[in-house]
Formats: sequence, C-alpha cells, structure tokens
Amino acid sequence: MTLSALARRKCLTLLSGVALAAPVAAHAAPSVVATSEPASADQPAPRRYEFLPVPNVGGNSDIGVELGVAFTLARFYDQARPYQWLLGGVFSTSFKDDGGFRAVQQFHVLRFDLPNLFSGRVRIDNRLNFSRNIIAHYYGLGNASGPGGLPPSPNPARQYEYTAQELRLRSLARIKTGTPFDAAIAANLRYEMPSTYADSKLVADAAQADIAGSKRAFLSTLAVGVILDTRDGEFVPRRGVYYQLGTSGTLGSAERVAYGEAAGVFSTYFFIAPPVTLATRVIASFQFGRAPFYDLQQTNVLNPQYMVGSDRGVRGVGLGRYAGHIKLLANYELRTTFIPRFRVAAWQLQIGTTTFFDAGRVWSDYDTPELDGNSLGVKYGFGGGFFFQWDQSSVFRVEVARSPDTHYDGLPFGFYVANGLIF
Repeated sequence: MTLSALARRKCLTLLSGVALAAPVAAHAAPSVVATSEPASADQPAPRRYEFLPVPNVGGNSDIGVELGVAFTLARFYDQARPYQWLLGGVFSTSFKDDGGFRAVQQFHVLRFDLPNLFSGRVRIDNRLNFSRNIIAHYYGLGNASGPGGLPPSPNPARQYEYTAQELRLRSLARIKTGTPFDAAIAANLRYEMPSTYADSKLVADAAQADIAGSKRAFLSTLAVGVILDTRDGEFVPRRGVYYQLGTSGTLGSAERVAYGEAAGVFSTYFFIAPPVTLATRVIASFQFGRAPFYDLQQTNVLNPQYMVGSDRGVRGVGLGRYAGHIKLLANYELRTTFIPRFRVAAWQLQIGTTTFFDAGRVWSDYDTPELDGNSLGVKYGFGGGFFFQWDQSSVFRVEVARSPDTHYDGLPFGFYVANGLIF
C-alpha cells in the first residue's frame, strides 16, 4: 500500500482558512510556542507565536509516498482572528512504484496570510507555488469517460497520463462590507507547462477533438464574489456556514483559451452534541467557453480546487479522473472529538475522527450528452479516518476511502494523508 500527503497541489487549494504546514508523525518534536502571558491547558495565551517546523511525511494513492519539510509560523494577538498573520511553506517530493520506484511529483508552496489589515476590514491571502506531476491523469471529457478505445501502444501505462507542470501566484482579498456578506476579489496568474506521452489519450484528443491544454501557456484569471462566513473557527469549525459565490474570467496566451465561470461553494456545520459535528458541503461549477482540460477538472473561481476526484473532492476517485464544463459535488462528514484536548510539553493536541460520504457528477458540455452517458452516473466514495490539531493553526488528517471508481494499482481503496480538513 502506498502512503501519501497531497501537500496540496493546486490543492491547497484549499479554502482560505487552513494552515499549510501540518503533517507530523506521533514521535515528532513539539512545536515551539512563544508566549507573553501564561496559558492554561485549555486556553492558550492570547499573545503568542506558534512555530511548527516538521518533516512533511505522507502522501496518497495518487502520488505515492511524499517526503519533505513544512513549517508554519503564526502570530496570535488578542482578539485578532483567526490570527494576526501566518507564514507557511511546504517543500516536498513524492515517490511511487510506477514501473520502477521513482520521483513522480514535486510540490513547493509559500503562503503569507494577512487577515487583519486596515483594522480588520481587509484580509489578503497570498500563495506562490510550483508543482510537477509526471503521472497526471487525463481520460477524456465527460461523465462516461474512461480507459479503452485507443490503439495498442508500446507504453500502455502512459496512455492516460501526461506531465503537468505549473507555476502559480494567487492573491485573494476579502473585504468587509458592514453586512453579513464580505466582498472578495481574487487574481490568479499561472504558467502551465504540460508535456504529453506518445500514443496517449491527450495527444489523440488534442488532434481529433481540438482539446485545449496540451501546450505551454500563460493564463490569467480575475474573479469577484461574495462570502458569508459565520463559522466559530476556521481550522476545526463546529457551527455556522461558509458560503462563497463568484464569477471569473480566464484568458490564455495559446490555443485560444478564453472562458468564464460561475460557481458556488456552500459549507454548513451542525453542532449535534459536544463531541459531534455534522459538516456538509455542496459545490456547483458552470464554465462557458474554451477552457483547457485541466481547468475542466476543477473549479477556478475564488479558491481553485479539484472536484470529482482527489482528497478535496470525491475521495476514492483518482485525481483528475473526470472533466467537464458542468460539475456538481456534495460532501457529508461526521466529525467527533471524544478525546478532550490535552497538553503535551509545550503544545496542545486535539484528536478527532471523520466518517464521510462524497458524491459528484460532471457534464462534458451543454450540447454533447453522448459523452456523459444516459444514466444517473453519480460518482461516489465513502470512508473514514482521523484528524489531529496541533495548537490552533496546524491540522492534518489520515483517511481511507472506497469507491467503485478506485483504480490505485489494484488496491480497493484510496489512502490519504493531507493538510487540513477537507472543508
């Protein structure tokens, strides 16, 4: 079984509350917490630094075993929420037995989050990352896509793969309006550097179906939207909602890429009892125009993320397995914290469990139903695991998922070690 920790490629994608550095083995050294006031076992000091430099050990069934380093430096100051500022980074490489044990992915990211600018009226979250994955997946467009239909190849293992390589700078500004809704503006600049394998599905589709995304290109995205956030916390929320609604436009320097998108993300947290929370999320994405295939695998408005597939979408389904202009996703997760928070040396630890069911579907376009099949076609996964919260700002999770679409080298499940809760 291969282990894993999607330090989260494009994934980090992740919604703007989760700290980047987190994966820590049980035997790892404690974080260094500098405080100016004494803290009880249950209540940390209101003015403190939380510094967590750790080995980044993890991975998932998509990318194999991930090794690297990660850090989080967060400043907490009185009533500043969720912190005064945070600087984080992950530098990692994953290895997988892929016709020979070798490096298959690199992921390097820096994040600088300033949530209390202009007396707390503006939050700016900046991320710079580079990623490279030599076994990224492409099976075609539509809900009915899958292996088959290609002529024999001397390298069949590469027929549904390509090399994805990306340099990305993303900045998200969140502006308080004096109402329950905040305004949001996001800018996303990318340089995409894909390369293809001979006789692959991507080569065939680029030639025959005119699929965009197989060539190098600069892409720029501007997005605007609104956010409603009533959560009682960003890292392990138990009550409230986090709704995002926005539109975006993307232009590319090659292959006539130009498309728009409207998307909504609706996360709700129900506090059932002191140790139990039911978390639900629904995502809907509608893209219009000529989008590269890798953007058809994700939503790309305020917080880009993969949808049907990956540890951030339908767990148990491979990363990038399904692509289309229309995507729907639903996650249902029961979280428990039966073990009270406790102190170990200089830091606090919370251990919880997750039990989940994920479901999603894609539509290739608005007028090509033959690519989507004529059945309900819902892709789903289910499973469970554990999560660990170190102090306030560092969370990581370990989960196992089963899906009819699982195809991890013969394994009947997907395995994930990832930063932060899924939402």
